[in-house]
Amino acid sequence: MMKHLIVSLALISTLFTLQAQNGTSDAFTYGEFKLGYGATQFGEGLETAFEAGDFSTSGGFLASIAVYRKFSRVNHLNFGLKFKALGAGPSMNDAGDEMFFNYWGTAVSAKYFPFSKAADQGFFIQGDFYFTTQFTQKYRNTDALTFDHQFAIGSGFGGLIGYDLNLKNRNTGLTIALEYDYASRQGEVTGIGDTQFVNSNIGVMVGIQF
Repeated sequence: MMKHLIVSLALISTLFTLQAQNGTSDAFTYGEFKLGYGATQFGEGLETAFEAGDFSTSGGFLASIAVYRKFSRVNHLNFGLKFKALGAGPSMNDAGDEMFFNYWGTAVSAKYFPFSKAADQGFFIQGDFYFTTQFTQKYRNTDALTFDHQFAIGSGFGGLIGYDLNLKNRNTGLTIALEYDYASRQGEVTGIGDTQFVNSNIGVMVGIQF
């Protein structure tokens, strides 16, 4: 994980160095804040317990904040850093059990605008690499006073398709995207030990750019 972080920071540093050497007017930086809803699918380490317990669909509130840079020497592309989190609502079954699946991740991102050389608005495709992603699984049965907590950390990736719309000279904008995330994490499970967790999430998000 530390290797991933060092490589990511080195890439960002190199891109900013290239921009400083050029200094032309078609470079810009902007922030982005988005909110939405996502539904979770569970893979290895999670799906057996989820299906055996006959729990309801798991999903919840998504939020992300990011900063992007358009470099004057690179057309059609923006590069950035992103933080994204899911605050899940409880998945429940008829026995009164509840399961919570929350996660957050920090990513390096690349946005590709196929129809905009200036990469300032329009349709885009985005890829995210999450070099740090944390996952918490919480189980409880309030009537039986049973509580459990599991923690895992790993890496993942995300894919987005969306549309950016400028409102005023790149200073303000709107964005909407369909987003998919996939992650694999290692963590400790009560009574079992070290286990791999795999899950994915698909959601719709809207936000502002500033």
